[in-house]
Amino acid sequence: MRWGVLIIATVVVAVSGSAARADNPTLTAIVGTGDGFNITLNDAAGKKLERLLPGTYTVVVDDRSAIHNFHLASNDDPTVDFRTDVAFVGQQTFTVTFKNNNVYAYACEPHWQVMNGSFFVTDAPVAPPPPPPPPPSPVRTLRAVVAAGGTVRLAASSVPHGRYRIVISDRSRTANFHLAGPGVNARTGMRFRGSKTLRVSLTTGSYRYGSDPAGLTKRLHVR
Repeated sequence: MRWGVLIIATVVVAVSGSAARADNPTLTAIVGTGDGFNITLNDAAGKKLERLLPGTYTVVVDDRSAIHNFHLASNDDPTVDFRTDVAFVGQQTFTVTFKNNNVYAYACEPHWQVMNGSFFVTDAPVAPPPPPPPPPSPVRTLRAVVAAGGTVRLAASSVPHGRYRIVISDRSRTANFHLAGPGVNARTGMRFRGSKTLRVSLTTGSYRYGSDPAGLTKRLHVR
């Protein structure tokens, strides 16, 4: 037969008995449930194999279909090559030794293109998952007023760095609110009157604010 991912060797792994099943960790292969095109090789916890420690294992093949079979082999390790017959339905048990740093693959021979899987054998420690990203910084509120006469005031002259919503109450027909500094150039419209919220991220440094007609003459210190 011909597989797209394997060069099949001719050495069949010996069939085990009850002693081997008792001494070795057990892997379970399931193929063809309900004559479906399904195949898997699971560890003792019932989880599909992706990674396995090297060593000798008992592989119990639960072949549930007379139109499928289970065949396991490796391009890297020609000593591992075993299969059930396509017409066989039932369980067969094999004892197999998987070697370190090798990839092993399995498939249904008549339908290998859609019924296949593989796993890697290694004794290298599993790298811990990366730490979760830090939570986003809280969004603080900073209030600003544009008085009817055009005077601009902020509720604070010094704030910690971070994300802000600047809630502006603009009562002027002739002035606006304008904040400028590192990474920020936020303003309201000259003709706007009412309440408006600007969202900014403030970094450590000095920011200028005021209105466009009068100039940005005031300072906001970000620490």
